[in-house]
Amino acid sequence: MKRRWDPGRPLTDVSPGHWLQERLWAWGPGSDRKGLAVGCLVPEGFERYARVLHPAWRQTKAGFEPVRWSEIASWTGRSVHPLMQFHRIANLPAFPGHRFPSWGNVPSEGELPVAEGDRLIAILRAHTTTPDRCYLALWEGYGVSELNALAGRPRLMLPHRAYFLFSGPIDAVTSLSLGDFQHPPNLWWPEDHAWCVATEIDLSETYVAAAEGCANQVVVNPDLEAYLVPIDGRVDVDGDVVNPQTP
Repeated sequence: MKRRWDPGRPLTDVSPGHWLQERLWAWGPGSDRKGLAVGCLVPEGFERYARVLHPAWRQTKAGFEPVRWSEIASWTGRSVHPLMQFHRIANLPAFPGHRFPSWGNVPSEGELPVAEGDRLIAILRAHTTTPDRCYLALWEGYGVSELNALAGRPRLMLPHRAYFLFSGPIDAVTSLSLGDFQHPPNLWWPEDHAWCVATEIDLSETYVAAAEGCANQVVVNPDLEAYLVPIDGRVDVDGDVVNPQTP
C-alpha cells in the first residue's frame, strides 16, 4: 500500500515560489526560444543540472520490471547520450498516444516514480539545512475532484503552468495525497533554496538544479539513471539531435 501524507489546504501565500518566476526561462508561444530547455523547468543560478530518467517497464513471466533507457537503446541500436529522447531510443512514434511497445510499457510522464523519488530524497536531504521545511507545488490541471475543489485558492503562476503550493517535509514528496488523489509534486525545493526539482507534466524525466557536489551524487548513484545536462539543453520532443526520428 502506498504511503500517504495529507498536506492540508494549499498555502494562501504563494510568495515562497516567486523566486522561480524570476529565474525560470520563458518558453512556448511569445518566446524567442526554440523548443524547451532545462532552464525552462528548473531555475538558473545553480552550479549543475541533472536529468533523472524515469524507467520504462518490461513485461516478464514474473510481471513488470523496470528497464533503463540505455538498455532499450542497446536493443534498438540507438545512441545513449544525456539529452536522448525516449521515443527515439526506443524507436517509437513521437506522438505519446501512439507509443505501444511490444515489450512492455513506456516510462511515466509527469510523475516521478516512488523508487526514484526515495533515492533522490536520500541524496538531497544531506544537501539542505531545511529538510523539514520544503515547498511542494502540484499542477492544478489533473482534473480530479480533490483539485477542482480548490479552484478558488491562490496559485503559483509560472510559464504556461499554475500550481497549488503546499509546505511540508522532504519525506512528503513520495507520499503527497489529497483525499484519494495521490501524486508527487511537480516542483519541490527546500526553504533554503539549496536545490530545486521539477517533473514537467509532459516529460518522462525529472530535473534537479543543485550545487556541483549534490548533482554529481545524483548522476553517480547506481540506482538512478541520470546525466548531467547543460541548462540550455533542449528536452522537448525534438531535443534529441543524435538519434533519428521513427519514420
